[in-house]
Amino acid sequence: MSVRYCFYLFLFVTCLSAAGYNTYGEPLPQINPVETVPLYEKLGNPDDAPVITCIDIEKSGRLLAVGGDDRVVRLWDVRQKHFTKELRQHLDWVRSVAFSPDQTRLVTVGQDGKAKLWDVQTGENIKTVGVSLRGVQKVLFHPNGQHFAVCGFANSVQIYDAQNGGIVKSLDAPGTNNKAMAFSADGLLLAAGGRTGVIRVWTTKDYQLLKDLKGDGRYVHTAVFGPKNVLATAGDGPFILLWNPLDGTLIRHFDEHPGKTFSVVFCGENGLVSGESDNVIRYWNTATGKNTAELIGHTGTVSTMIFDPVANKLITGSFDTSIRFWNLPENGKIQTTPNESVITKEAVNDPFTVPFNTATPANSPISF
Repeated sequence: MSVRYCFYLFLFVTCLSAAGYNTYGEPLPQINPVETVPLYEKLGNPDDAPVITCIDIEKSGRLLAVGGDDRVVRLWDVRQKHFTKELRQHLDWVRSVAFSPDQTRLVTVGQDGKAKLWDVQTGENIKTVGVSLRGVQKVLFHPNGQHFAVCGFANSVQIYDAQNGGIVKSLDAPGTNNKAMAFSADGLLLAAGGRTGVIRVWTTKDYQLLKDLKGDGRYVHTAVFGPKNVLATAGDGPFILLWNPLDGTLIRHFDEHPGKTFSVVFCGENGLVSGESDNVIRYWNTATGKNTAELIGHTGTVSTMIFDPVANKLITGSFDTSIRFWNLPENGKIQTTPNESVITKEAVNDPFTVPFNTATPANSPISF
């Protein structure tokens, strides 16, 4: 196969993706939002509407936290459809928000270098922690609720005590500007990555280095753990990557797509969605790596997403200052049996697939 042929094939596939077609030239189904919350209308003045960079939903599915460039964190009642509180103590862009597992607290971080813990019921600022990182980008509660992790413009990830705000551990992270960070649902793993394209994975029992996952060398903006602790990562590169973080195996890369990816979320059976810089949300089959549908409606970069398992809906935030709610092609929680991988027989038979081996590597401190 000549270099020129490969180049033209690459252009052809890229153009198909940009035009809403799959790699076979067939038009992709398009899905519209079932609900849109335009902040410029809700706040009364279009100039007050923030660029939205972060959202999170509490486990009950009732409250949605929304943050952006106006330095305010707002709590949206999903059922009553109105804002219940405005949290106004950050002095710069709010970059990340996260509810505690018990739904009683909210932690927020901003470019002001502060991590703030809030009482969800009263809106009171319980504690403010000065984070020794420039330009804090991401915060997450550990699933046990005892710690929260922070990353940003530094070669480190910092772990803090969620009760007293004291630093528990500072982890060496080679991402330079770390934006992507994720805990596994079982709390056993932590992953982070950024500008260098390297995703570092630690065990959380003692926060020891487990693996460095080296993708295409381009900026990683987002990472999320899925079923059986499969890790999905994406960013400036043209591919979403699925990893086995225990042994560093690349399970597969998805079909090429245009633009940059700022958020990925597992949702539905064998489903994953990606929020893109071309204003499109793409729905992917994780078993085949194929783009099977497009969610159309945002008019700005899709910067943040969360899947609400209670309502079986995807919730997205964008630079267009709106929040949107979507029904997906495959509703419901991800369902796999204990002996079943998210990678199906169809994918294993695909010559471009690296079969996912769920066996525990020798000397591994954890298992699937």
